[in-house]
Amino acid sequence: MKKIEVATERSIQAIDVTDLVTAHAWPDGWLIISVPHTTAALIIGENDPEMLEDYEKVAAGIPAPFEPFKHHRNDNPNAAAHIISSFAGTQLTLPVEDGQPLLGTWQRLIFIELDGPKTRSIWCGSAAAQPLED
Repeated sequence: MKKIEVATERSIQAIDVTDLVTAHAWPDGWLIISVPHTTAALIIGENDPEMLEDYEKVAAGIPAPFEPFKHHRNDNPNAAAHIISSFAGTQLTLPVEDGQPLLGTWQRLIFIELDGPKTRSIWCGSAAAQPLED
């Protein structure tokens, strides 16, 4: 297992973490990436500055029609972050070949902070593939 830490600077922030993950050689098979947080998410998406801003804008705007949330009654103003994290997901599984995750031309690993700023953990581990017998 490899732990990668990411420090966020804003309450909602999309960060491309692909280079942090691919800086390590992984055994061929499967790479499992997980964030152990209920107010953050991992997605596969495109990375350009405008797209990262769009992820942030959508994350900030999705909850508006549903507010106020009951979770707020306990002085917890982060219900929207929990909900978006649940829908977007906190884990990814990727095939690995020649030590690197197989991603499409425009695919990047995007971490989305939903309740920052905080220092967050991303856990990466592999499941080695066994050759198939004919």
